[in-house]
Amino acid sequence: MRFVIPMKKINKQQLRSFFEKILSEVFVDRYNCLVCDKELQEPSDYGLCRDCLGKLEFLDDRICKKCGRLQINEADYCLTCQNHRRDFDFARSCVAYDDNAKEIVRGLKFGSKKYYAKYVSYFLSRRFEECFGDISVDAVVPVPLTKQRLRERGYNQAYVIAEKFAERLDLPLRSDLVVKVRQNLEQAKLSGKEREENVVGAYSVALPQEVAGKRLLIIDDVLTTGSTLGEIAAILKKAKASAVYALTFAGTRYRVDGEKLESDEVKS
Repeated sequence: MRFVIPMKKINKQQLRSFFEKILSEVFVDRYNCLVCDKELQEPSDYGLCRDCLGKLEFLDDRICKKCGRLQINEADYCLTCQNHRRDFDFARSCVAYDDNAKEIVRGLKFGSKKYYAKYVSYFLSRRFEECFGDISVDAVVPVPLTKQRLRERGYNQAYVIAEKFAERLDLPLRSDLVVKVRQNLEQAKLSGKEREENVVGAYSVALPQEVAGKRLLIIDDVLTTGSTLGEIAAILKKAKASAVYALTFAGTRYRVDGEKLESDEVKS
């Protein structure tokens, strides 16, 4: 007698997600450069061939001490941070948001290439060691998406980066502390001032009792003007967080307010 085990009907999206998971975590990332897709001749913690890695501009001390963006002069702080309140204690990024960095961000954010997160988390862990020194962090907080955006995209790129980063450094991951309660306009279409206004009221602290007295690290893919990170830091500080820092994979170069900003902060 042959027994048939009943199975749930699997739709196309579930099947696609299943095979993407296999490709993401078992095969593709072990052999190919994230940017040029050439076969890697040697293991790389960054997931990049030597040529593509060499084209990334790793950020050093030529940055704004507050938001961490590349400076256009020798001042300690960019004009935005000089003239606007920033509620995060400081923010840092790993690399400049140039062509190769954009390819990595787009692949992770819009290309269903979740396996990029483990490599991006390596960039972040190295930068964390460089910039945070003896600063202790109580929890890692990914920038959240609305439920609608999460359904459309299938996952939150900030969450998958934060998850791998937290695993590397053995830090608690708290994606339940902050929620996005309102879908704001696309940040990429707005000026710096408009971006700040656009994110006001878009986020909320879900568990204020879990925030009070904590030192929190916000994780995201790209820092453009810092408006999103600043708004989240503001509500965390209002909930009595003792310190709020931010760390992103890439950061844009500082531009004068009103100048066109290159960004992948669309539909965030």
